[in-house]
Amino acid sequence: MKKKSMFTQDAPHVEDINDANALIKELWDKLREYEDKLATSSLNSSRSPSNDTPEVKAERKKLKSLVAEMRQALNLDTRGIDDH
Repeated sequence: MKKKSMFTQDAPHVEDINDANALIKELWDKLREYEDKLATSSLNSSRSPSNDTPEVKAERKKLKSLVAEMRQALNLDTRGIDDH
């Protein structure tokens, strides 16, 4: 069974390298934000694992999946882009 993509819209189209760089920076910042959220869990902070609710665990799982999908999309979409 193929995994359903979380992204329902096509990737934005950019006309020049400056727009592409701005878009990459925006996506990279969003990815970093998600990774920061993932980094604060009961596994690596002073919070007790018993404080993690099922909703928190489910959200963490969704974020991990989203980060992996974003990384894959960024790697595929930026191949062959040369800013020189």
